[in-house]
Amino acid sequence: MSGAKGYTSNEFSSPDVGTTPVWVEIDLGADTDLDTVRLFPRTDTPAAGGGTAGFPVDFTVQTRADGATTYTTVRTVTAEPDPAGLPQTYGFRTTTARDVRLQATKLGLPPTDETTKYRLQLAELTVPVASTTVTSNYTLENGDWGKTRVLDGTVVSVTGAKGYTSVDFDSADISATPVWVEIDLGADRAIGSVTLHPRTDTTTTGGDTAGFPVDFTLQTRADGATAYTTARTVTGQVNPDGAAQTYTHTSTTGRHLRLRASRLGTPASDERTRYRLQLAEIRIR
Repeated sequence: MSGAKGYTSNEFSSPDVGTTPVWVEIDLGADTDLDTVRLFPRTDTPAAGGGTAGFPVDFTVQTRADGATTYTTVRTVTAEPDPAGLPQTYGFRTTTARDVRLQATKLGLPPTDETTKYRLQLAELTVPVASTTVTSNYTLENGDWGKTRVLDGTVVSVTGAKGYTSVDFDSADISATPVWVEIDLGADRAIGSVTLHPRTDTTTTGGDTAGFPVDFTLQTRADGATAYTTARTVTGQVNPDGAAQTYTHTSTTGRHLRLRASRLGTPASDERTRYRLQLAEIRIR
């Protein structure tokens, strides 16, 4: 849109700006609980050779509390693939800060009208209120588990970032009270696939993946809508044995993506009678 294309940095002769990183910072006015940032790519022109122009490839998200002089890196992204013009959401462990800085060390492809000029370019950078980007009806939050950890970029379960877990149930069949976890992507966008990364820090008593859903649906909801559309139904999902599972969709769009489970997988070996929905990460493409 003419007159409101977004933010652009000055130009560089190379995508590698590691010695002189480019940053843009938002002052929220006061300390605020944060767990996500959203980057909306430039959309008025494509990159040279196709794809999205100016989207950062290597970057960090940094925060700073009111009155502080140092920044804390809450998310590091390396080799980010082309976003295909779609908004991208990056979660991190909830932190309290006033200032949010995006700092890029490697830039994306230049636009077709500046084929030798590299820039950081975004239509919008937004910082949602904490606990609004990822919601769930039955979630457990502690030092290892949390809703937004399905977006934190860590695709394996490690101490302090194991992923998402629901509360516990005494049976695998929870069709009477399904568990759901939902991601707000910030705007309506095409959803070509959803990849579920299983919990990996422990196994079941038989050595399989713990907590992976068996019967579930993937649902979408458009911006401003109240009804959900089922994009994919999965029944009798075999145990993934630690491997990520990708579910493709056809002509699926929406702002909200909900995973709704009605039958849970085998419990972890340290909780043999407690059934949960557990995932290290959810990736949406």
